[in-house]
Amino acid sequence: MKKFAKVYFIIMSFLFIIFLWIVIQTFKPVRNVEPEDVMLISGIVERIYEAPGDDIAIKIQGDDHYYYINRGLQHQLKLDVLQPLLLNKKVTLYSIKRWTIFTRDCNMGHISKLIIDEQVIFNEINNDTHEKTI
Repeated sequence: MKKFAKVYFIIMSFLFIIFLWIVIQTFKPVRNVEPEDVMLISGIVERIYEAPGDDIAIKIQGDDHYYYINRGLQHQLKLDVLQPLLLNKKVTLYSIKRWTIFTRDCNMGHISKLIIDEQVIFNEINNDTHEKTI
């Protein structure tokens, strides 16, 4: 019986460690974004709106992901300026690339860089070719 208890304890400990890793990976805050931490997304902006937490949400045509600039309204970005600038126009987004239990395709939706017509609107990426805007 003792051998069964040891094996059971080892298996349960291993499963607990995997569970903790998944929880930490899923809820780890996004800080100090580097160029290798992002993925490029291009598309036409269908909708731009305020989301909870002073976020700016962007809906891309034909894309089911939820894209947002975290606390964008606190970073001197204004919806009344962004809407005519971005609406129905092709943009390039750089979204955080990280696997979590909720983002199995590694697309977190957190926008770290937003470009339209070669003009950088928002950039929080360290060591990037473009200057940071925050």
